[in-house]
Amino acid sequence: MKGYGQFCPVAKTAEIFAQRWTPLVVRELCFGPRRFTEIHSGVPLMSRALLVQRLTELEEAGVVATEPLAQGKLYSLTPAGEQLSGIVCLMSEWGQRHGQGRIAHEELDPTLLMWGMRRQIATSELPAWDIVLRLEFRGIPRAHAARRYWWMILRRTDVEVCLKDPGAEVDVVLSADLEAFVRVWLGRKGLSDAMAEGEIALSGAPAKVAELKRVLRLRDAPDLRVLSFRPAA
Repeated sequence: MKGYGQFCPVAKTAEIFAQRWTPLVVRELCFGPRRFTEIHSGVPLMSRALLVQRLTELEEAGVVATEPLAQGKLYSLTPAGEQLSGIVCLMSEWGQRHGQGRIAHEELDPTLLMWGMRRQIATSELPAWDIVLRLEFRGIPRAHAARRYWWMILRRTDVEVCLKDPGAEVDVVLSADLEAFVRVWLGRKGLSDAMAEGEIALSGAPAKVAELKRVLRLRDAPDLRVLSFRPAA
């Protein structure tokens, strides 16, 4: 870990936190203990060897703790690491307000979108009955072309994301241009405008469509989403 040669607290924090990929690794651990493969799924473009290196550095810095399992380890944030979640939240808020204009087409990853959506759903706010959502994306980067169709089963005990048809009866179908939906999901564009422009369509019983919009917090007017970085309640 290369240092700045200064005793300044900002420098000392940057030595640990400001290395490439490290903030995203901490972001993944903000959602609770994770296995190595679970962390890597959140940073798929990071090499496994570099992830091992970063986790080792974070453990040596007292930010990450490990627990041995029958196979592999369980990684979690220490109390010092949990305090970094405040920095992650501030980075998210700043990026929402000042960085979203820099999203490139090739950065539109439907897999990260689906798992990101899952994390932001509060299961305690779900209705007593299950909601089965089918998503059909278009305008997907070539690298992710095989991941056009998704299913999400929302239930109070868990939210399940599927790349293959789970065989359950679908309540709502959402068809959308991927970039448009990302902007609506982040609250940078209103759902009403996106639907009026033909970028997004929702089909299903009106009551279930309304319930889905509520639990996913899809607003009709632009309203920047404040993302949560803690285990879903």
